[in-house]
Amino acid sequence: MARTITVIGSYGEVVQSDRIVFSISCTSSKTTAEEARQSVAKRQEYIAQSCKNDGAKELKENSLLTKTADMFTFIKETQMMLNSVEKLDLLRNRFVEKLDSSVRIHEATFGFREKTLADVSKRAFSNACTIAREKATHLCSNLDVVLGECVKIEEVSSEWMATSSAANNSTEREYRSSVSAQFIIQ
Repeated sequence: MARTITVIGSYGEVVQSDRIVFSISCTSSKTTAEEARQSVAKRQEYIAQSCKNDGAKELKENSLLTKTADMFTFIKETQMMLNSVEKLDLLRNRFVEKLDSSVRIHEATFGFREKTLADVSKRAFSNACTIAREKATHLCSNLDVVLGECVKIEEVSSEWMATSSAANNSTEREYRSSVSAQFIIQ
C-alpha cells in the first residue's frame, strides 16, 4: 500500500459588483407645460452626455407631467447601467457639483453578472488546489520525503460568504473554496 499525505487548501476571493443600476431625476415646475419640459431638457442633455462619456450603458428615460393648481411639474428620470463603483462615484460627484437642487440622485443598486460569479468560483477552486499542493510540498520537504502525484482531490466546502471582513457588504462579495487533496509520498 502506498504511503499518502492529505492536506486541506483554502482560498477566498473578493469580487466587486460589476452591474450597478443608477438613476437621477430632474424636476421643474413652471406656469406652462412647455416651460417645465424645456427647463428639464437643459439639465437632461448634460446628464445623458455625461453618462455616455463615462461608460454608462442601457440608458432608459421615463417622464411624468403633472398639474397642481396653476403649475405644471415635469419630471424626467434617467436610469443607467454601470460596471464599476469608480464610474458611479465619478458621475454622482459630477452631478452634485454641476447641477442645482432640482436634480435628485437616487440610491444605486448593486449586482453581479452570473459569468463573473462563475469565473470567481473557478479561480477560487483552482487557487485552493494550488495552495493544497504547496502545503503538501512544504510538509514533504520537512519530512525528507518526495511528493508524488495527486491521487484524490475533492472540494470540501465552497460558498459565497453572507458577510465577510474582506468584502464591503453592498458592493463586493467573497467566495471561499476549500479542497482536500491526497498525494502519494515516496
